[in-house]
Amino acid sequence: MTQDRWISDLHWRRDSQQTRSEKTQAALLDAAEELIVEKGMDGASIADIAARAGASVGAVYHHFKDKKALHYAVFHRMTEALSDLNRQAADPARWQGASVRDLIEGYIDLRLHQTSAGGMSKRATALVMADDPELKAHMAEIKREGNLALRDLILVRRDQIGHPDPEFATAFVIDQLSAMFYARSDPYQKISAIAQCDDEAFKSEVLRWASSVLGLQAGGSKH
Repeated sequence: MTQDRWISDLHWRRDSQQTRSEKTQAALLDAAEELIVEKGMDGASIADIAARAGASVGAVYHHFKDKKALHYAVFHRMTEALSDLNRQAADPARWQGASVRDLIEGYIDLRLHQTSAGGMSKRATALVMADDPELKAHMAEIKREGNLALRDLILVRRDQIGHPDPEFATAFVIDQLSAMFYARSDPYQKISAIAQCDDEAFKSEVLRWASSVLGLQAGGSKH
């Protein structure tokens, strides 16, 4: 799928120069993610992770106090990447000249890109936080901040919204978009039409629906 021009330069994970130590740590986290997904939280041993990363067991304990600390580091790396992505996407300067429809299209493209680009990390992170309410709450807050940023960007352009209550309509659309993406990614929802259609068809229908709810005109303004 061709990415929307408004978000084409956003990065799920930023490439950067790393020291040897940082490269080792990144390799250990990559290995931990793979093995957590393959073997589960308990099945992924320190020795397995070290071997998968091409490092020694001592190197693991040099970077992480214990396996729990390694699990938290997997979670932290994902949430840091997500928070950074949110900050980039929320910059008003990025959206100069964009319409409400452009914002929604960019949000959809970004969420679709997150699903494909962060696959292994997302699966591992979901397992790490499955039985930890605090980690779940932290992830929920990051997602909430992203949704609030989108809301604020849309409401700056409220003159383009034909709905009589722009605040309610915007909040409703964002809430439903989140629910749609959850239904699309949840393996137990694969029988749904949302999960079965391809990315382009999904994007087209969601844009049509959101534009209708908000009362957007084809030209982007209600006037």
